[in-house]
Amino acid sequence: MRIFEAEAQLIRDLKDETEIIIERAHQGLTVVAARHPTLGKLVIVETAGGGGLVVETEE
Repeated sequence: MRIFEAEAQLIRDLKDETEIIIERAHQGLTVVAARHPTLGKLVIVETAGGGGLVVETEE
């Protein structure tokens, strides 16, 4: 499992490239669980400013 910081452009690109399973917003954060064709399962945590964190999980 890896966690890395991501700028707004990377978050947008990942969300465009993935199959979004579920997306929830709460107190200025948006959390997305998704499947990426090459990276596998991802959890994307997006802040109100557009950047955030990406969690790459193991299959």
